[in-house]
Amino acid sequence: MASPSVPNTPAPMNSIMHMIALKLTPTNYLYRKNQMIPLFNVQNLSAHINGSDPPNAEIVDGDKRTPNPLYVAWQTDDQKAVMLLNASLTEEVLGEVIGLPTAYSIWQALEQAFSNTSVDRIQNLRDQLRLISKGTSTVADFGRRFKHIVDQLTAVGQPVDDAEKSHLFLRGLGPGFEMFSTATRTVKPLPSLRDIITQAESYEQFHSSIHGTGTPPVAFNANRGRGNRSGGRGYRGSASGGRGRGSRRPPHCQLCRENGHYASACPRLSSFAASNSSTVEDIAKAFHATCNINRSTPDWFVADTSSTDHMVHNTQSLQHSSPYGGDNKVTFGSGPGNEASSSTRKV
Repeated sequence: MASPSVPNTPAPMNSIMHMIALKLTPTNYLYRKNQMIPLFNVQNLSAHINGSDPPNAEIVDGDKRTPNPLYVAWQTDDQKAVMLLNASLTEEVLGEVIGLPTAYSIWQALEQAFSNTSVDRIQNLRDQLRLISKGTSTVADFGRRFKHIVDQLTAVGQPVDDAEKSHLFLRGLGPGFEMFSTATRTVKPLPSLRDIITQAESYEQFHSSIHGTGTPPVAFNANRGRGNRSGGRGYRGSASGGRGRGSRRPPHCQLCRENGHYASACPRLSSFAASNSSTVEDIAKAFHATCNINRSTPDWFVADTSSTDHMVHNTQSLQHSSPYGGDNKVTFGSGPGNEASSSTRKV
């Protein structure tokens, strides 16, 4: 035996008013609509916004006309719906509905004002979705901006395919998430957008816990333990006003700008080598400019690379120096047949 159905008793209006947490603005129509529809359903007022015909205003019995109590009740409920709608609008939006008598007319006016379904609007949203990028924002913020555009396309009847959403989001993360995006794209079937955002946030937090949020400055680093072509002797010392040896920074790649490895071990070394054909002369000039080598006293604070060692052509600019005969060496040259080498040591 079926149990009798329990009629839906509407909640008091003052309680419903407190449930409207989000007021309509020119930019949040979809979210506010998603909030309001359940409230109208609970209050048995959904017929007042979906265009259902109201009952006749009068009951005609021959020549006799009497007010229809059903219409009177409908008018009362319609005014409740109007109150709910007005309570969900900000002051700047209220101007769109001034003078409209019924809940349905108000609902339609808001739909036309804020749910633009024109071709130009749709193309603009699709362009935004293709061009959006994470930039310097967090993954969470980028995910919210990306999903907002997707939701707007859905609201105007142009939903985005799940595979396309995932692809565009991964591309928008940028080169800093290249390894994450590449690994995610190999998973079959491709995870949902929600799962990808969650995994990207975890990757971001893990990466920050290891490397920090800042990118260390790029500096030339000398390799240790390699042979000296000319066997020359040099000096290591501290420059006037120089900095002492501090805590070591994590390895930083000068090519892909990522921490954790040097340029010689960069997994993208071959692609950089193919796209950049710097001549020996260019490299020599860059090294000369970075190391600040000149015949005057080096100014370490003009182009500070955060290096722990610097090279000078003589010991006159050093406060303390001593001959060095260890195995640590730096080799450089201007081309084949013109190699020269020198070793310095900081004491």
